[in-house]
Amino acid sequence: MELRLAIGRDGLGLELGRPVALGPLLVTELAVRLPNVRFPLDVSGGVSRFRHRRGDLSRVAVELRAADLARWAAPRWRGILGAGPVEVWLGVGRGTATVALIDGARVLAFDVVAEAADDELRLAVTEARGSELPAPATALAAAAMDAAIGAIARREGSLFIVSGSLARLARAILPDAGARTPSTAGVHWTGIAGADDAWLLYAAEGGIRAEPTPRAAATREACLIARAADDVRFARAFDAARALDVASLERAPRHPEICRRIAEIDAHAGGRAEAALATLAEAERPPRVAILRGELLAESGDKDGAIAAFLAAGDEEVVPALSARAYERAAAIASGPDEAIVALDRAVARAPSIARIRWARVASRLALGRIEDARADIEHLEAQARGSKARFDVWWRAGAAWRAAGLVVDAAPLFERALRFVPDDPDALRGLGSALVEEGRRERGVLLLARAVELAERRGLDVHAHVVELARALAERIADRPAAIARLRAIPADAREAADARALEGRWRAELGDLAGASLAFARLRERAETFADKAVDDATRRALVGYLAEAARFERDVQRDRLAAQRHLAAALRLSPRDVAIGDAYRAVGAEIAQAARDEAAPPAPSATMAAPPSAAPAPSWERGPGAAAAAHGLGLAEREARVDELTRRMQLDPTDDAVADELTAHLLDLGRSHELLALLSAQIEDAPAERRAALVPKRVAVLERLEADARARGDAAEADLFAALRDALPPD
Repeated sequence: MELRLAIGRDGLGLELGRPVALGPLLVTELAVRLPNVRFPLDVSGGVSRFRHRRGDLSRVAVELRAADLARWAAPRWRGILGAGPVEVWLGVGRGTATVALIDGARVLAFDVVAEAADDELRLAVTEARGSELPAPATALAAAAMDAAIGAIARREGSLFIVSGSLARLARAILPDAGARTPSTAGVHWTGIAGADDAWLLYAAEGGIRAEPTPRAAATREACLIARAADDVRFARAFDAARALDVASLERAPRHPEICRRIAEIDAHAGGRAEAALATLAEAERPPRVAILRGELLAESGDKDGAIAAFLAAGDEEVVPALSARAYERAAAIASGPDEAIVALDRAVARAPSIARIRWARVASRLALGRIEDARADIEHLEAQARGSKARFDVWWRAGAAWRAAGLVVDAAPLFERALRFVPDDPDALRGLGSALVEEGRRERGVLLLARAVELAERRGLDVHAHVVELARALAERIADRPAAIARLRAIPADAREAADARALEGRWRAELGDLAGASLAFARLRERAETFADKAVDDATRRALVGYLAEAARFERDVQRDRLAAQRHLAAALRLSPRDVAIGDAYRAVGAEIAQAARDEAAPPAPSATMAAPPSAAPAPSWERGPGAAAAAHGLGLAEREARVDELTRRMQLDPTDDAVADELTAHLLDLGRSHELLALLSAQIEDAPAERRAALVPKRVAVLERLEADARARGDAAEADLFAALRDALPPD
């Protein structure tokens, strides 16, 4: 640190020899007047001769550059939006600055309005806003300011006051240069200006005090009105802060900042969109609330209003990342790619370096068939990437995007480009292999898919998706279904791809003529699907499972003629998608066929003079005609009983553990003679029932099997009767 003597009309003094950096501040000028030093005087000793004298601070000039402040603040703001670091953006104006913290799609922006009073600096936080925030924007903005200057500033709500700022500067600089700390009496801040990308602050002894700008005065008043609520908000007690904000509106009706604070709390709480929109509508010209209004309109279901609000937010926002995020949100809820692409073009124009938005535009351009434009975006993303792995990721993701758009053949060069950077990546090999298979180069494609499986296994990676892709190529492109089935059999039952594997195995076994093996594979598919019934699964997975189960049901019904198995597949599909009309109709149709078959079997054979008297049917056990069954069937005609069976069946699908419903359904099925359905019902109950319930159900199942055996013998069908007898004998003891 360098000082030099300054000799002027006012006498002798000390001043900085060159600018001094204090954190993000650059002190470009600092002068100390040495009183009681008269001419003529000997200055041959230079600064060392006078540094022991205590002088009076006469003037200060400080420069605060946005880039320096961003670098200094970034580590202090880590964790404000999430666990990781944030990118900082700063824009400077006259006495104001706009600050933005960026963490992916999470963006927090707020304005800082500066005001100087004597030797105090007052920094007020206002117009906080953002997207995907973990807390209301005003609370996060205050937390960010506290993390940055809380060590030197006193917080009063959203107002941060640095007292004795000139004395702090003098103490931070002069003692290190060997000079005494000067007196700061009579010196005060005279101006705060914005120039290019920096704040310039001036202080002088006896100068004209800096006058607050109209915005600074208005912001200070807003901070005073909201001080009590902001203190509570800073402590994250948002409901209490809201109550204080509402009370503040009685003193300052329709105040835009108070209304903003209330609306952002309601938006964060969720479920209060209409109340928050009413609050914003009441405010007196609130600035920069369009993105908040857009989120609230989207929550309330007004899609067109939300899109208009997001577009307006993008147009008015000065923070590029937040402006682009507003356009991105408009594109996300647009009706189609043609509407989305307009917003995405504007988003990319505002923030061309945000890869996430470019990838969204790639998807929209592919959907519109603008292949060359999408390719231009990919090349831009590659130019932004640093290192071979990053460039590989760009081209691999591009290949996946082309495949998702149905452009499988066109994806091959993209995967080849990716493999230039990482030659042995299993995912890229898998994508290229699939593309080559579609292109007609089937043998080479299959070899690459097999290579992908081999490399993934060698590295201990999850290979099941690769195996499914290879099996599809083997079965559907080179007609080697046995090899495909062998690959699928290696996928365990608990794998994520197990449902795909079992469904494809069943399909291809059926095509090979292995009907028993196909039934077994489809049964394993149903077991896997039933594990998803009570879990939250994405729509694509749910649709795929329902489609597989419908295919399994058609196979059992049309090929195997096993309507009971088909009914079980459809029941599992209904548990996954209870409102699926097609599945519901198929389930009812199969049930009607089962009922008709049971009635046909129960009908007595035509009399014949040569036919021997049939053996008497087994007597009905006591539980079949007990008080419960009689009460259930009392007063109901055939049509009513059929309708009641349908209703009880649906209730059983929703809650298979409801024993009362199961007992009533059992009684109706027995009374209607639908023994096959009754057998399926009892079998399903026995599988899932606890021990005490199973003990009561096993005798019922034995009785049903005895009746089916007796009916079969009465019809002269010894093979079917022997089957029912074998099933009865295979039951575990009570």
